[in-house]
Amino acid sequence: MSMLRQFLQDQSIQNQPTKIIYQYIFQNGLVSRAEIIEKTNLNRGKVARSLKELLEKNYIQVEGLGDSEGGRPPALYQVNPVTSFLIGIQITRWETKMVLYDLLLNKIDEKTIIMLPNHSPMFVIDEIKNTINKFMKSHLIQVEDILGIGIGAIGPLDSEKGTILQSEPFLPMSWGQIPVVDQIKEEFPIFVKLDNAANTIVLGESKQYPAFQNILNVTVGWTLGSGAIHNGKLLKIESGDIAGYGHIVIHMDGKPCYCGKKGCMTAYSSLYAILERIKECSPAFYLEKLKGFSPVDQISHIVAEHDQMTKEVILDSAKYIGVGVANLATIFHSEIVIVNGPLISQFPGYYEEIIQQASLHMNDQGKIQFRQGNFQRDPGTLGAAMLVLDSFLGE
Repeated sequence: MSMLRQFLQDQSIQNQPTKIIYQYIFQNGLVSRAEIIEKTNLNRGKVARSLKELLEKNYIQVEGLGDSEGGRPPALYQVNPVTSFLIGIQITRWETKMVLYDLLLNKIDEKTIIMLPNHSPMFVIDEIKNTINKFMKSHLIQVEDILGIGIGAIGPLDSEKGTILQSEPFLPMSWGQIPVVDQIKEEFPIFVKLDNAANTIVLGESKQYPAFQNILNVTVGWTLGSGAIHNGKLLKIESGDIAGYGHIVIHMDGKPCYCGKKGCMTAYSSLYAILERIKECSPAFYLEKLKGFSPVDQISHIVAEHDQMTKEVILDSAKYIGVGVANLATIFHSEIVIVNGPLISQFPGYYEEIIQQASLHMNDQGKIQFRQGNFQRDPGTLGAAMLVLDSFLGE
């Protein structure tokens, strides 16, 4: 077992002061001994002994000196980022991405698998295993050097059992009842945590906004996934369904949705809904540019072609997303709303239309800030790695 993992899991009374100090340093970055004494309420002797132990075990390091107040400048302590490592994985309909991070969440290595129709669950899981082994070989890392593996996946899923229950409509083959955590632990017998992709994305995005306690992320993809942080805590959904919030009704007696209801936000604004609408409104464009291609390639062609009718369809879908975003932000009392997805940064005017419509349907729009998500910068894998850290270092 990793020495750091063993230290963090040690619940003995003797270990508590040292672990409290490590957690404080981890959460607050460069800190002095005086600050640790003040903030942790531990006596000077315990702090001195614990810092000595942490330095000897290489769990922390001195990273510069603070401002002097007349005497010797105080040493500033920081977690040693390469004492252990983290793997963040995001499994979506679009792609599966794996990233190796150090303890300070600096990206060290990465690999992406584009999800194709012939990619079975076992193929993707084998690729995940092979990639982790390659990370370890390239960076001279042993299994015991990895603190844990975090996985964000589209659902519904059972995070307690580590199983993807069902993922329909899915681009590749059926992903029903896949014990992804157990299958990865067969090769890597370490801590592995599975959670909803919507949760990992909002966790990853939240790292940029530490001052906010109520954050909403809406990801517009093949379905609509939403993750929320409320009062500084990740809001957990027992069903593990990334698409659950996408089925709020925004149009009574509206379009049929695959869930069986009518008028769901997903029925008007998911990528599948956009493709169906283009097929209806611009059949010539659909036959010439889209028919016969995979849905992923279809979206790529839509972005590249700049077709006027296609633009109208996409911007029309953005109006419905805006209404849904307004409803969700009101429910969760959000201070900041982040909108993510493959079209957000790639299709001109799409994000702006969503925000305009959301603002029109909010009572207190002046109190809510909007941000364009970092879909291309892997918030999902970052959030998956944060799941591991929270499991060991959370309150």
